[in-house]
Amino acid sequence: MNRALIKETGLTPDIIVRPGEPIAVVRDILKQRPDIAALVLGAAADDGPGPLVEHFAGAEAGKMSCPVMIIPGSLSDEALDRLS
Repeated sequence: MNRALIKETGLTPDIIVRPGEPIAVVRDILKQRPDIAALVLGAAADDGPGPLVEHFAGAEAGKMSCPVMIIPGSLSDEALDRLS
């Protein structure tokens, strides 16, 4: 994590790992945590974006309780740093 960004904003992102079917787990977390400001997903650089991106940026996009941010898997470390 970018320590400078955390220090500047006073915010620390949550990284949540739970067992189960990924789409259902993400839905449940979003329902349980209305304070979540954004769902940030990484898209695979090859062979399609992946099932979470396909689902939450597809048919579910207009029903989300928060914005969905998609980070392309092809971004360099430098490009990722510019985002923060």
